[in-house]
Amino acid sequence: MTGYLKLKLMGLITLINVVVALVMGALLFFTDLENYFDWYPAIPTFYWVTSMAMVFFLDSVKRKKGDVTVTTFMVVRLVRFTLAIVFLWLYLRFVGEHPRAFGFTLMLFYFIYLGMETYTVYLFEKKRLKREKENDEKKSN
Repeated sequence: MTGYLKLKLMGLITLINVVVALVMGALLFFTDLENYFDWYPAIPTFYWVTSMAMVFFLDSVKRKKGDVTVTTFMVVRLVRFTLAIVFLWLYLRFVGEHPRAFGFTLMLFYFIYLGMETYTVYLFEKKRLKREKENDEKKSN
């Protein structure tokens, strides 16, 4: 992944994170004020940090191995899921304010990011298949 592509991906992730965080925060704040919790900004921050780590990790794998496999994406998903469970447990253990609202919001963000990761896998695979097809055509000529 080139430096420009990595910056573009990080910018896109940041933009999506800000938009989703603002929309979700506004919905939570204005529609159900009694369930709004002060720790809400920690959820988008958590997912933004894990997304940035994912970008750096996948870039590192791509530089070392030349390509990113579906297995690598699945490992990233497992790590993010595990970190989300740990994050939820820590919140419940040490804060515990509005546990249902926090858990539901964390789960909703998880599914949003799961969709974004799935789309990223699709784009990587599409690009890889196109590159393999071009290489096969060059070899056959």
